[in-house]
Amino acid sequence: MAFDYKKEYKEFHMPKNKPSIVEIPKMNYIAVRGSGNPNDENVDYQNTIGLLYSIAYTIKMSYKENHKIDRFF
Repeated sequence: MAFDYKKEYKEFHMPKNKPSIVEIPKMNYIAVRGSGNPNDENVDYQNTIGLLYSIAYTIKMSYKENHKIDRFF
Protein backbone atom coordinates (compact mmCIF):
# COMPACT_ATOMS: atom_id res chain seq x y z
CA MET A 1 0.00 0.00 0.00
CA ALA A 2 1.30 3.45 -0.91
CA PHE A 3 2.18 5.92 1.82
CA ASP A 4 0.43 9.22 1.21
CA TYR A 5 2.26 12.07 2.94
CA LYS A 6 -0.63 14.47 2.34
CA LYS A 7 -2.98 12.21 4.28
CA GLU A 8 -0.52 11.19 6.98
CA TYR A 9 0.84 14.69 7.61
CA LYS A 10 -2.17 16.91 7.01
CA GLU A 11 -0.84 19.53 9.43
CA PHE A 12 2.00 20.25 6.97
CA HIS A 13 -0.14 20.52 3.83
CA MET A 14 -3.43 22.03 4.88
CA PRO A 15 -3.46 25.80 5.46
CA LYS A 16 -4.56 27.13 8.82
CA ASN A 17 -6.80 30.12 9.46
CA LYS A 18 -3.89 32.00 11.05
CA PRO A 19 -0.17 31.91 10.22
CA SER A 20 1.89 29.81 12.61
CA ILE A 21 5.31 28.22 12.90
CA VAL A 22 5.32 24.54 12.00
CA GLU A 23 8.14 22.18 12.94
CA ILE A 24 8.74 19.55 10.30
CA PRO A 25 10.23 16.24 11.52
CA LYS A 26 13.51 15.02 10.07
CA MET A 27 12.93 13.40 6.66
CA ASN A 28 15.02 12.57 3.62
CA TYR A 29 14.57 14.77 0.57
CA ILE A 30 16.05 15.11 -2.87
CA ALA A 31 16.49 18.63 -4.16
CA VAL A 32 18.37 20.76 -6.66
CA ARG A 33 19.92 24.20 -6.41
CA GLY A 34 20.45 26.65 -9.16
CA SER A 35 19.65 29.98 -10.64
CA GLY A 36 18.45 31.41 -13.90
CA ASN A 37 15.24 31.58 -15.84
CA PRO A 38 13.46 28.20 -15.75
CA ASN A 39 11.62 29.13 -18.96
CA ASP A 40 14.79 29.35 -21.08
CA GLU A 41 15.41 26.30 -23.23
CA ASN A 42 18.55 24.17 -22.95
CA VAL A 43 19.72 25.62 -19.66
CA ASP A 44 21.01 23.84 -16.59
CA TYR A 45 17.75 24.36 -14.70
CA GLN A 46 15.64 22.39 -17.18
CA ASN A 47 18.23 19.63 -17.44
CA THR A 48 18.52 19.40 -13.66
CA ILE A 49 14.75 19.21 -13.17
CA GLY A 50 14.68 16.39 -15.72
CA LEU A 51 17.32 14.52 -13.73
CA LEU A 52 15.46 15.18 -10.47
CA TYR A 53 12.27 13.72 -11.96
CA SER A 54 14.16 10.66 -13.24
CA ILE A 55 15.72 10.01 -9.84
CA ALA A 56 12.41 10.52 -8.00
CA TYR A 57 10.59 8.18 -10.39
CA THR A 58 13.28 5.51 -10.06
CA ILE A 59 13.08 5.67 -6.27
CA LYS A 60 9.28 5.65 -6.30
CA MET A 61 9.10 2.57 -8.55
CA SER A 62 11.98 0.70 -6.89
CA TYR A 63 9.61 -1.34 -4.75
CA LYS A 64 8.44 -3.15 -7.90
CA GLU A 65 11.94 -4.52 -8.59
CA ASN A 66 14.20 -6.93 -6.73
CA HIS A 67 16.50 -4.12 -5.56
CA LYS A 68 15.17 -2.65 -2.31
CA ILE A 69 16.28 0.71 -0.95
CA ASP A 70 16.99 0.78 2.79
CA ARG A 71 14.44 2.73 4.86
CA PHE A 72 12.20 3.37 1.83
CA PHE A 73 8.51 2.58 2.13
